[in-house]
Amino acid sequence: MAILTGINTQLRGSAGGWTFYQRGGETVAKQKVAKKSSAKRTMAVMQRRVQWGNLVNVFRSFEGTLHPSFEGKSPKVSDFNEFMSANFTLMPVYLTKTEARANGAVVAAYQITRGSMPTIEHDSETPGKVTTDIMLGDMTIDGDTTVADFSRTVVQNNEGYAYGDQISVYVMQQMVNSDSHVPFVRTKAYEVTLSVEDEEDLLKSHIPLTYATSVDEKLGNSAPVSGGICYVHSRKTSSGTKVSTQRLVVNNSILSTYQTRAALDKAVKSYGGLTGDQFLTPDDPNTAAPTA
Repeated sequence: MAILTGINTQLRGSAGGWTFYQRGGETVAKQKVAKKSSAKRTMAVMQRRVQWGNLVNVFRSFEGTLHPSFEGKSPKVSDFNEFMSANFTLMPVYLTKTEARANGAVVAAYQITRGSMPTIEHDSETPGKVTTDIMLGDMTIDGDTTVADFSRTVVQNNEGYAYGDQISVYVMQQMVNSDSHVPFVRTKAYEVTLSVEDEEDLLKSHIPLTYATSVDEKLGNSAPVSGGICYVHSRKTSSGTKVSTQRLVVNNSILSTYQTRAALDKAVKSYGGLTGDQFLTPDDPNTAAPTA
């Protein structure tokens, strides 16, 4: 509180963070006490918040191999920002605060690339095993198959592929910690550049043959993956790297557990619950009230 003298000695009312009033012929200035406000934890707010942890930790598991994964983005926008934007409403997965802080992650059918190259189609008749639309003809892939052999086959049998292009495969193994029961992911990324320059370079030194085999005359994987898998086609050009738009093909037995209403409620409560939570008030704001 302060007493003003001189000019402006008849002030009354409020200005900015101050209140002015008269007392004994003097003008008294009193500073307002700022009220601390905190964001309300509504169900809509918390439903977004408890999805954040899984997206962050899944992206981290790629360890920088998803770059540049989103073609045409602004230089000021990171691959992480694009990944979050593309997947935030695509596939809800709810982690508790403890799980998120312990680097917990659950594999879901997230989009990992976006670009102008044609999308590699993935078919999956057997869970965890995929067949792409990359034609291999009558080629048999084994331990003696060279990169040159593989490259010739891909370029000759598929429109839109050229020497210098890259084929990458991402393999995400879903794991669960035996002590804490927190889910986590182990991600491996492999790549091969289509080239005929080195006739001695073996394909298996670039991609394990488990993930580079011939399935019905097409490129695919020979052993089921418990988690997710995805193949990506990319090309270096004068204007930057071009990529195919791809989403993970998922075979994950624990995924549905982390997408239920029970998982959402558990995750919300781990962050302190909803603001002003009341016992008789339903948590879900989308629940329609019966008419009288």
